[in-house]
Amino acid sequence: MPKKIFIIDDADFMVDILLLIVQEAGHVVVGTAFNGVQALEAIENLPTAFAPEVVTVDFHMPKLDGMETVRRIRTLVPGVRIILISAHATFPVVMQAKDVGVDVFIAKPFEPQAILNAIDKLG
Repeated sequence: MPKKIFIIDDADFMVDILLLIVQEAGHVVVGTAFNGVQALEAIENLPTAFAPEVVTVDFHMPKLDGMETVRRIRTLVPGVRIILISAHATFPVVMQAKDVGVDVFIAKPFEPQAILNAIDKLG
């Protein structure tokens, strides 16, 4: 079943890649942002019918890092599922992600199927 997805990454090429992956799989992208501040503002202003079911978040971003962005998204959209995508797949980062409520951690570089499997896993 198609999911409503919001994509957050400071690299525009990564946003484009994620857009392509999820849209080709039939999911609906309800928004994109290039930093946490921009994402929070955009998510807060989405109509309820377009509230994201899944958010992909980069770990390192300007203005607001991925962990703080996740914390704040959780208050805006309770029950949203979070996929953290990072090139920094160290044990402390993974544990911190778990502590803030990240549902799935995906290390960069990744295969497109890893994103789709994560979305499917989140039901």
